[in-house]
Amino acid sequence: MKPMLSPMKLILSPIGPWPVVALAALAVMVLTVWGYQQRLRGTSGRWRWFALGLRLAAVLLCLLASLRPSVVIQDHKKQPAALVFLLDSSKSMTFKDDLNGESRWKHALDTLKEAREAVKSLGTDLETKFYRFDSALRDDKAEDVADPEGRETAVGPNLLDAAKRQQGMHIAAIVLLCDGATNSGLNPLVAASQLRTQQIPVTTVAFGNENAGPASRDIAVRDIVAGTVFVKNQMPVKGTLVARGFENEKITVGLYVDDQKKPVAQKDFKVPMGTEIIPITGLTYIPQTPDEKKITLRVEPKEGELITSNNEISTFVTVLKGGLNVLYLQGPNFTWEYKFLMNAIASSPDIQVDLQVLRKPAAGDKSEVDDAVFAPGKYDVYILGDLPADHLTQRQEKLLTSAVEKGAGLIMLGGRSSFGPGGWANSDLARVIPVQLHAGDGQLEPEGGIRFVPSRDALDSFVLQVGSNRTETTRIWNALPPLAGMSRFGQPKPNATVLGHAPPPSNEPMMVSSDIGKARVLAFAGETWVWARFSDEGRTAHHKFWRQVIFWLAHKENQGGEHVALKLDQRRLAIGQKLGLTVTVHDSKGAPISDVQYETKVTREGANAVAEPVELYAQGEEARGSYLALGQAGDYKVTVSATRNGQLIGTDSARFLVYQDDREMENPAADRSLLRQIATISGGEVKAPEELAGYLKSLTGAVHYETTTLTEHKIWDNWPFLLLFATFLTVEWFLRKRHGWV
Repeated sequence: MKPMLSPMKLILSPIGPWPVVALAALAVMVLTVWGYQQRLRGTSGRWRWFALGLRLAAVLLCLLASLRPSVVIQDHKKQPAALVFLLDSSKSMTFKDDLNGESRWKHALDTLKEAREAVKSLGTDLETKFYRFDSALRDDKAEDVADPEGRETAVGPNLLDAAKRQQGMHIAAIVLLCDGATNSGLNPLVAASQLRTQQIPVTTVAFGNENAGPASRDIAVRDIVAGTVFVKNQMPVKGTLVARGFENEKITVGLYVDDQKKPVAQKDFKVPMGTEIIPITGLTYIPQTPDEKKITLRVEPKEGELITSNNEISTFVTVLKGGLNVLYLQGPNFTWEYKFLMNAIASSPDIQVDLQVLRKPAAGDKSEVDDAVFAPGKYDVYILGDLPADHLTQRQEKLLTSAVEKGAGLIMLGGRSSFGPGGWANSDLARVIPVQLHAGDGQLEPEGGIRFVPSRDALDSFVLQVGSNRTETTRIWNALPPLAGMSRFGQPKPNATVLGHAPPPSNEPMMVSSDIGKARVLAFAGETWVWARFSDEGRTAHHKFWRQVIFWLAHKENQGGEHVALKLDQRRLAIGQKLGLTVTVHDSKGAPISDVQYETKVTREGANAVAEPVELYAQGEEARGSYLALGQAGDYKVTVSATRNGQLIGTDSARFLVYQDDREMENPAADRSLLRQIATISGGEVKAPEELAGYLKSLTGAVHYETTTLTEHKIWDNWPFLLLFATFLTVEWFLRKRHGWV
């Protein structure tokens, strides 16, 4: 216990070291007495001794001032203290794993009610503050007993905020009623350490079961993956299932579309031993109409589940009408071509491309691709990329040839295992290829590469128009870099057209087309990925070229009309996340349209919907913007209108889902260990709920807080001291003047 301080204390602060001050004082006294000695001998009377005394008194005042004396007075005051209560109002407090199976929240409310009664016995000098918290702090209302809805718990920040709100008051203690499941903000242990430096103890009262996590049973569908699909095409839907406490049990996952009560597909999954995470696969949906579809993966709640709100997950998908289906069959040789070509084709919202890489030859009547992909009408266009003929069965070669003759488009790309060197000369497909094929045709790979030169008569063709006009198209083709090499062709067939060739003097054909009955076929000798990597203009030309190739092969080059396309970077996002929007506008030939003005709005579906505007900014061929989801969870719709010169070009829309990130429910286990650490670090105590009332009644000694104020009064630095000094010298001078000493 600290000793009591005296109420008053004299403090000296000499202007120099004590020996120097003492010698100076002695010298002044001696000189003063010596100066009066001669006068004293020639006079008589008591006044002379009085005058000497006045002079010595003035000297003594000067010497006292050199010591700079001060009186420090200590003032002790008693101030009332504050007692602060923090009640966790996050959603994890609704778990029913506490006393007698009641919810943590119900138990905490009852405990706090008893605490309110207990603090009344501490007197009116104790100021009590009651708060609730989840992500932020707010005043507690005793009459509010509804289940909490807080989606996250920020223990650390709210402890510091509660202390800050009592600024100027002594805090006897902070009483934290919580389950310890913190998941946001500053580490609570750091906050406890800061409170200790402020001498603010935290007494913790824990609720909930520490074994609720590993011992509980719960099923959760964590994510859902589904992409854009065309009408009457199969759309696979994937996800992730987390099942805790259901080892070796069967769980049925259903796929639901929009508001349908029955699943369009469902599958049973057995939870293996030793793992809780099961991938959801094998669920498919074939849409019959174009539209925005809301799809949901759902598991019906099972007996014993602690949480049921996480048993389903939803998103939106776009079902396109009249789209083109493309199959890209790539051979085993490494190449960058299919990666860049796939990106170029997939950039069109009207094209769906499937890729299959065949890495080994067919064996008998089986290959790495199914015969069904060559069924008439299955795909609109086939792409063969550096694929040897023996990687397909003879039956598949005939099926592919038949599909082409019935109207499917076909393009064969150059490569070491393509055309004649790939064995296609003796295949059934050779009769629809627009050039003669020979096994020894080989490759041309000159140093510096080979530039692709469009044929003069083909510059105006739909396939090669990569610019807005003939002049611009010519400039772009001249600017593109040469290809690394090319496959050599035999002579073009009589009905074929050479669209492009190598530079003079060889002029060997590089791109040859022909019409085979209802179908169109292209032979292209090189790999075009170097164009996409050359520059932004090269990438744009590469994308446009390959989109136009696909549309031409599918007889879709004259669809007509201008097209506005809206693309969202995601279809489901949590509150607080940002949604990216991209809008493109193209004419009937796929060329981008510039000088477009956009009006974009986001609306939450339902009653009293209010549209929120979104700004779009032009970036090259695209316009981009973003929407920050800060509103309520629910289904939303983005609508964009594009105009040019005041005339409407078109509109497009897309739906997305905003959900509440329910991190509070991911781990239902209470963290009593954390609460014990908070109490220990801050200098507080750990109390069970039933002990809280008794603990509060024991705080009688902490109701008042004694503060000590130190006040310094300088004896020498004030007007009475100066007046006294002046008075001594004045009276002494007057006496000397009167008796003729001056």
